[in-house]
Amino acid sequence: MINKYIIKFILLFKSLLTKFGVNPYQLEIILNTKLKIDDRRPNMYNQYKGKKQKETKNASLLVMLFLAVMGLFITIFIAFFKQPFLGHTIYFAMFMIMLAFTLISDFTSVLIDTKDNYIILPRPVNDKTFSVARILHIGVHISKMAFAIAICGILYSFIWEGVISGFVFIIETLIATVLSIFFVNITYLIVLKITSPQKFKDFISYFQIAFSILIFVAYYVLPKLINKSVLDSIAIENISLIGLVPSFWLASLHQVAIHFKTATLSTNLYAILAIVAPIISLYLVIKILAKGFNQKLAAISSSGSDSDNMATEIKPANASLMNKIANWIAKDPLENAGFKISWLLSARYRDFKVKVYPSFAFVPVYFVYFGFIGKKGSIADSWNALLEGNMYILLLYLSSFVLTTVLQHISMTDKYKAAWIYFTTPHQQPGKILAGMFKAIIVKYYLPFYALITIFSITFWGIHVLNDVILSFMIGIIYGILVALFQVKGLPFSQPVVVQKGGKIFISMLILSIPIGMGFLHNFAVKWEIVIWISAVIMSVLAWVSFNHYRKETWESLELVD
Repeated sequence: MINKYIIKFILLFKSLLTKFGVNPYQLEIILNTKLKIDDRRPNMYNQYKGKKQKETKNASLLVMLFLAVMGLFITIFIAFFKQPFLGHTIYFAMFMIMLAFTLISDFTSVLIDTKDNYIILPRPVNDKTFSVARILHIGVHISKMAFAIAICGILYSFIWEGVISGFVFIIETLIATVLSIFFVNITYLIVLKITSPQKFKDFISYFQIAFSILIFVAYYVLPKLINKSVLDSIAIENISLIGLVPSFWLASLHQVAIHFKTATLSTNLYAILAIVAPIISLYLVIKILAKGFNQKLAAISSSGSDSDNMATEIKPANASLMNKIANWIAKDPLENAGFKISWLLSARYRDFKVKVYPSFAFVPVYFVYFGFIGKKGSIADSWNALLEGNMYILLLYLSSFVLTTVLQHISMTDKYKAAWIYFTTPHQQPGKILAGMFKAIIVKYYLPFYALITIFSITFWGIHVLNDVILSFMIGIIYGILVALFQVKGLPFSQPVVVQKGGKIFISMLILSIPIGMGFLHNFAVKWEIVIWISAVIMSVLAWVSFNHYRKETWESLELVD
């Protein structure tokens, strides 16, 4: 619905467009089609989750709703602080970061997609109409995202600070949007200059991962770390190098426009810079950067393939390491094959990385959340209290959720039809392939991450925690095997992405209660060293028995796709 009104607004300038050689009728059709595709396109906020993909009609509206909620969160910074200067600096810093990350992570697939060239260019559509349609499409998309983030801040400025403040806030938003686009453009060009076009999409995937972590940290940790009394006492204009921060320029513009009596000479200069900066940015983008940018996009298009979801190839050195490990710990041919295919495909599928890699950051974030948030005293006092307790046990058990996250995604992919190869080979022991898959996950993901956690725990709590490390590791292995047995009922990357059914959710909660319960028992028994060592031996035996049972999985126990 909103797209219809946007197009109608654009067509109000029909006569002007015609003078520039643009065909308004064709422009309307192209723009309407592109915006409809945007509404039906799965994105990082609205991933495809059904066995049969349902038609999505309001994807962009859902993105706007999500961004509006985040915009409401950052608007609190304006209302929270007594200093408008500080509030606006923080607000627009977060606004620009959020908009830039969203542009890179969510809209890049549209920006670098040149498939419409094959549809439109053979038709009787002139270059001006085609170019203007592409520019307007990008402009509309960016404007919708910027409006969604800023709407709460605009309303707050009009209602609580007055009409003048509201209009100034709109100007600040426009400037911040232009600067964000400029920084995104610069980022693209720098990345494309230092990497090959084939690796560009890998960079975008890692940006999506970073954005997921940023949102997670902002939601759970940032609100708890804000100390209002400390921040209110900060004179932000006296901070060295603060003048290099664009959001400070925007805050200076607000200060000059609303509180001009208290504005200093430096504040006036930064306010002028806020007005001049977007003009310079637009000039650089249009006159200098646009040509190189378009050439790079063409390079990406020409280097692309049908496997848009595939990352770069494995380097020979990494392949050699994988072969050595596989031949050492998975000597059975079927196990060896399961190990290698899991190792290789997990490195190549971008969607898998985007879903799994953030879980590695969630563990330390949760540790910080439970260890520091809500504690009285300084951070140093909280850290000392942490070292005196047994918080490392929580960290060890949180690590097991990395293993389960990998397991829950290792069998799912949008390209599951390629799994026909599993069913054409003359073997009747799929459990061995699953065993190889499990070993690959342990060696590639769980063991390195757990080793880092172990080093951290021993460094700060001492070598006496070694038995706790072994015990929790074995419990994590058992937990992973239970998840694999009851929840992961497919071979590596052989199933479509599906929503868990009610029965599976119940089983998931039941299995989840095992490491939670064992963690509490472990924390209770930690003072008895011999009990921990005996438990570690028992759990090692149970892990070995469980794995051998898992290794005997049959075709009948798997969920096969028709």
